[in-house]
Amino acid sequence: MDISIKILTTNDEFFEVIKLQKIVWRLHDNDDCLPNHLFIAVSEIGGLVLGAFNKDRLVGFLMVMVGFDKINGVFHHSHILGVHPDFVLYNIGFRLKKAHYDRSKPEGIKLVTWTYDPLLGPNANLNISKLGGIVKGYKVNYYGEVMGESDLVSGIPSDRFWLEWYLQTQFVNTRLAKPAKPGVLLAEYNKVNQVVADNSGFLRMKGFTKPASNKIMIEIPYNFQSIFDQHKDLALDWRLKTRELFISCFEQGYTVTNFLHINKGKEKGNYYLL
Repeated sequence: MDISIKILTTNDEFFEVIKLQKIVWRLHDNDDCLPNHLFIAVSEIGGLVLGAFNKDRLVGFLMVMVGFDKINGVFHHSHILGVHPDFVLYNIGFRLKKAHYDRSKPEGIKLVTWTYDPLLGPNANLNISKLGGIVKGYKVNYYGEVMGESDLVSGIPSDRFWLEWYLQTQFVNTRLAKPAKPGVLLAEYNKVNQVVADNSGFLRMKGFTKPASNKIMIEIPYNFQSIFDQHKDLALDWRLKTRELFISCFEQGYTVTNFLHINKGKEKGNYYLL
């Protein structure tokens, strides 16, 4: 697949980003999209908007803002990334993040942050396993329950992981080059949540035990989006139970350092490693 990455700077390019937002998040009108003038402002004040193109067609984008705090000084916040649903199998999310890495690391940027839904396995696989992000912060209902008119996992609390990506570390360099192998790691971790399949075949979390070892594993649904689309009360149940579990783990000092996505015949699973 011929994919090229370029920096976006013009209104015409940002209007294409608006069109793509509607497709990615199943939005009904422009009012629920980030507007072109926001992309212009971000670009002008040190931020970055990247586009992924298949020939002349925009199929993905990434917007990065500049942040500052007393601990980290200047850092980047990667606020939004979207990939056209017809192109999700072509590693475009990784390519956009890697392009941001390649541009920002030589500039001395040490930290990039962003948020994502902890129950969405594909996002976790990219952010943790492939990119080398770590998580030790949990945001409860961060954007509110009604996030515009999108029907992608909206209408339940918008809990989010707060991810930290340390560009200058060997940990990230190693992970970018070679994600860890599932078979090597699983035996080292104790799973703390109990997950069973219900009568409809969907996974349900029954409960969890208090972590009592140095290395723990937390299972999440293999396809949370399908659960949300077909069984919203079960999706809410997953949200509330994993919220309690993750907050408890972070309060005890655990950090998410890896994610394993298993898809071998009948063996399927998504697991956070802490």
